[in-house]
Parts: sequence; structure tokens; C-alpha cells
Amino acid sequence: MDLVFVRHSISVSNNSGLISGAGLDTPLSEEGIEYAKQVSANFDESKYQAVYASPLQRAKDTAKILVKETMPVQLDKRLVEFNFGKWEAKDPNPLRVEYPDAFDYSGMFNANYSKYAPDAESYADVAKRVGGFLDEMKAEHKKDRVLVVCHGLTIRALMGEIFDNDVFGYAAPDNVTFNHIHLDEAENFRPRMMTYNKKLV
Repeated sequence: MDLVFVRHSISVSNNSGLISGAGLDTPLSEEGIEYAKQVSANFDESKYQAVYASPLQRAKDTAKILVKETMPVQLDKRLVEFNFGKWEAKDPNPLRVEYPDAFDYSGMFNANYSKYAPDAESYADVAKRVGGFLDEMKAEHKKDRVLVVCHGLTIRALMGEIFDNDVFGYAAPDNVTFNHIHLDEAENFRPRMMTYNKKLV
């Protein structure tokens, strides 16, 4: 089985600099729509047997553009971005000052963020839901190539589950980059990373 994870194109909230998780269903910006179309022109959807996406519109719309609406896009709630609770739509800079141990050396969230953000999902919560998605893929798509369009932290959580690592050990993927994992069904789905953060344009 081959799983190819793609982060959505540029959304309105990406340009705002505000925290944007599952609690903000922001659309793609005009720039994001155009960029997804550019990538789609270099993308061969015929190599895929199935397409899944987060139901948040920035991911759903990216998936539809990539496959040129020639294939059904199956929406799965387990692929939504982390839910940052009361931190959704906030400027992260004051939070970095107030809660320095909730961020890593690069200013990105670490596992401590859910201790401070009311009503936020923990990493364990997200790992459980994406783990369930992966189990279903192994059962239903053993020999298929599957496109999965979702979100930056969600992709890192999927990688963490596949390779039994911490989600925060992976760099954030860029918008509309391709992250290809081969899982060998003959060896209990032993994973091999084929590409990470690959751009088509």
C-alpha cells in the first residue's frame, strides 16, 4: 500500500498568522486556489485508487482541485486538523511569551500546548483518531495507492503513528507538498518513507 499525504493549499487563515485548527473552517485564498491548480497540472490522479480528505473546506477543495473532480473525494472527520480549543483564531506571539513551555525552539507547538489551551485536543487524542484511520486503510486498501489531503499537524501525527515516533519530531510540511509512505503488506505493513515535503511546482 502507498499512502500519499498532502497538506491543503494556502488558506485565508494561513495569511493571517493566527492559530487555525479544526475550530476554524477557513476557505482557500485566491492565491491558494491558483497554487493548487498549478500543482494539479503536474499531478497524475490516474495513479490513485482512492482519495480521502478532511471535511474542512481548505482540504476538501484542495483535493477536488488536485484530482480535477475526476474521482470521488471521501471525507473523513478523523483527518481534521488539531483542535486548539480556546486558542483558535488567536495570535500565537503573546502565547509564546506567556506559555513558553508550550512551544519548541522554532516557535511551533509542542506536546504541552493542550495543558494551557482550554478545550484543546491533546496529542494522544489526535494520535488515536488518525490511528483508527490508518487501520482502516490497511484493511481496505492493502494494494492501493491512496491520496490523503489534510493538514500540517495531522500529517505529522499520521507520520508519528506510522513510524512510532512523536508527532513533533517531524518538520511542518509546506502547502500542497507530497509525503509518500510505502507500507509493505507482505511484512506487516512495514513502512518506508519515499518522499517528504516534495513540491511539484
